[in-house]
Amino acid sequence: MFASLLLFLSPEAFAYQEEGVSVKQVLEQQEDAEKEQLEGAENAFDVPSDEFNRGQPRSAMAGFLRAARNNDFALAANYLDLRNLSDATKVYGGEELARKLYVILNRSLWVDLHAISEHPKGNLTEEVPSYRELVGKITTKNGRVNVLLQRIPRKEDRVRIWKISNATVEQIPALYKEFGYDAYGEWLSRHLPSASAFGVELWQWLYYLSITFAYYLAVAIVTFIATLIIKRVNKEVKPYTISFIRGPVTLLATIIIARSILVEENMTFAVRAIFEGATILIFAWCWFFFRAVDLVNEVMKERFISQEKPLAVYLLRPAGTVFKSIIVIVGFLVWLENLGFSATTLLAGLGIGGIAFALAAQKTIENIIGAVTLYTSAPVKIGDYCRFGTQRGVVEEIGLRATRIRTVERTVVHIANSQFVDLQIENYTERERIAYRPRIRVAPDTKHAKLQAFMTDFKALLDAHDMILEKPCRVFLRGFTVQGLDLYVLAYVGTLDWELYLSTTSEINLQALELLNKHDVKVVYTIDMNTAT
Repeated sequence: MFASLLLFLSPEAFAYQEEGVSVKQVLEQQEDAEKEQLEGAENAFDVPSDEFNRGQPRSAMAGFLRAARNNDFALAANYLDLRNLSDATKVYGGEELARKLYVILNRSLWVDLHAISEHPKGNLTEEVPSYRELVGKITTKNGRVNVLLQRIPRKEDRVRIWKISNATVEQIPALYKEFGYDAYGEWLSRHLPSASAFGVELWQWLYYLSITFAYYLAVAIVTFIATLIIKRVNKEVKPYTISFIRGPVTLLATIIIARSILVEENMTFAVRAIFEGATILIFAWCWFFFRAVDLVNEVMKERFISQEKPLAVYLLRPAGTVFKSIIVIVGFLVWLENLGFSATTLLAGLGIGGIAFALAAQKTIENIIGAVTLYTSAPVKIGDYCRFGTQRGVVEEIGLRATRIRTVERTVVHIANSQFVDLQIENYTERERIAYRPRIRVAPDTKHAKLQAFMTDFKALLDAHDMILEKPCRVFLRGFTVQGLDLYVLAYVGTLDWELYLSTTSEINLQALELLNKHDVKVVYTIDMNTAT
């Protein structure tokens, strides 16, 4: 189950993940852009001093991304080469061109700042001219378009700095037609506040959450109708089953549908990374499995009660807690991996710690397993009178570590569950009747007629007694010994009340004694006139 969850929630499960951009990469790009701007020209190269840190290709591109991310497109325009543009392009102005380029990059090209040269002269080994730096290639319907930085003379003093090439700027209007927002997204981006989180702007959060909510309403209506049909068809369906369908199943179906029917028109790499992070999906799966555990608990509870194993019900809660803990751990690790953070180190630490913990808690685990066995197989229950090993007593508690028994001497014995389950346990409480088995030995010189008369009358006494069950009821001469003649007597008292049993057997014993005197049969050796327990 958990393996399938890992596979479904992993980034490889999404067909649209071509660039493999994660939330971690989005955050790192923001951090790198900030770092480049703060460090400026503090490196080993002779970088020209520039107000906007455009002395290097990397710092120039970082400056553009930082300004555009802060929605300061007036500042971002300083990183565009606006020379020699066509009139159709000039009409947009520098700020609008900077905004459109930022949208294009967010939707079509992931800019890896570390791949851009930090040398003032750029990367001289690339396929482009030496005065240009290749940022990346955008795949369009009509082929690939290079996004270039270009080393140009600064207008004020002719010092060479880096800007986004005018060849790239000239392509912005055409690229925006293919990669720009749709009319709805365009309106939202211009009229809602420019706040953002994890690289996703406020309007994008509202846009995709509203779509997801619309899906949720549709799925909720379908599942509501489905549960009504289920209740009509099956009158005995439990309320927790209906709640399970209307709750986690509805949310999970909504998220899966929302991820399957993506609205690509306004999706950026940051939005896609959030989707691939699968935060809401992981939450939905965790909730689904949480409620599934509760559902199984309810079903098992009813089954144990019907099987007269009420003690096993107490085991369901800790068992459910263990499963829920596993679900949380698996969900958290999958979430970290999907965000781009490696969970390998954490897993290695957990593995080593888990081995140490398992070795230290070996006995505890054995006792817990023993408790599980006692709860599920239920050889004894609380309140049962039983014989365990060489002792007898009443079970007072079955804990996760040990079983507490009150002996007939009124002392308390604690036996580890791992040992208790291996003992030969005789449960006296489970019997449906109590045996009456007096051991009677008479003198070896007893006359045949007298002994036969006693046995006949004793058998008739047992048969006539209201508390003695009809079968089996036996009185026989067992055998001969040097001490005397052994009689075999077996009957069952039809009660489980110990006080009533003692009263009944005491009455029978007194009548048996009267018969012995009547027939002049002498008992030479009697072992436990009643050895039943």
